[in-house]
Amino acid sequence: MRALERSAREGLERLHDLEKFHRNAQRAIVEAFRPGALPRLLALTHHRPLLSPQGVADALALSVAGASKLLERAVAADLLVEITQRRSWRLFLPPDLAVEFGYAAPKRGRPAKEPPPLPASRDLTVAFDAFDQEMAAIDKLLTSARGPKLSSP
Repeated sequence: MRALERSAREGLERLHDLEKFHRNAQRAIVEAFRPGALPRLLALTHHRPLLSPQGVADALALSVAGASKLLERAVAADLLVEITQRRSWRLFLPPDLAVEFGYAAPKRGRPAKEPPPLPASRDLTVAFDAFDQEMAAIDKLLTSARGPKLSSP
């Protein structure tokens, strides 16, 4: 029973982390002057949490330089953490996974106060609808890319 309780608590913590990531992603998209491919990148993190510039470039049809700049924007917005600290073969993870796998130190002390939810407005609805459409497009792309070669884990 204790193991079941521990698993349930870990699952709830994971869900909380995912919801926090989603809220932070929404804020980053809204705050960006021109979000560009940022919504598609954030949608991609749900399917492929470990990202590299080459992988992002291939998945989102960007140049490697453009993908690197996009990843830097996500790091600056605290949506991704670079785990390699190198100039080449760079890898990125969402913050919760970087902490869980030991690539980043967990935050200590009192948790920061969560910003209030974003106000409902037509502009935000349009942005979030576009984000949802990008998520659906990524889902479709990844589903169609799974052929006989990619079906095994």
